[in-house]
This record gives sequence, C-alpha cells and structure tokens, in this order.
Amino acid sequence: MEEKATLIESLVERAEVYIKTSIDLFKLKAIDKSADILTSLISTLIIVIAVLSITMMVNIGAALWIGKLVGSSICGFFIVAAFYTIIAIILCAFKKQLLKTPIRNSIIKHIHNEKI
Repeated sequence: MEEKATLIESLVERAEVYIKTSIDLFKLKAIDKSADILTSLISTLIIVIAVLSITMMVNIGAALWIGKLVGSSICGFFIVAAFYTIIAIILCAFKKQLLKTPIRNSIIKHIHNEKI
C-alpha cells in the first residue's frame, strides 16, 4: 500500500513539473512571438519614416519644378496636392482590396509563422 502511495506521489510531482514546464514554455513562446512582432514593427516603422522623408523631399522638388514651369510656385504645390487627392480617392474606393486584405494576410502570416 505504501508503494502505491509513493508511486502516486511521484506521479503527482511529475505532473506538477510537467505543468510548470508547459506554462514556462507557453510564456517563452509568447515572449518570442511578441518580440518578433515588435522588432518587425519597429524596423518597418524606420523604413516607412525614411521613405516618407524621401517622398516629401521629392514632392517639394516636384512642386517647385511644376511651379517654375507654370509660372507660380503656389500652383505647383496645388497641382501636386491635387495629384495626391486623386490617389487618396482611389485608395478609399478600393480600400479593402488594396489595403485591408493584404495587411491582414501579412499579419496573420507573421503571427502563425513558426520557427523550426
């Protein structure tokens, strides 16, 4: 009878160790996935800031160039603004196909991408 009690105690101890290890593994996987997503987000943000800075400089240059061709700097800026307004209208009209679906798919793919 005493042998069965020690066997049960041993089994309970092993179960406790297994549960604690499983919890620790879950925590580590969550930390790894969070860190992966955060570093991806930060690196993407840095790239977006760089691209926006370059785009802003190109747009200012284009507006000044168009303004010189037209004869008025203000008109150059309005023409560039009108161009981006048209692009914004197109993006709003096709928001789901052009923006939502690809971004959602990218996030889901990134979350479910398991490291082997």
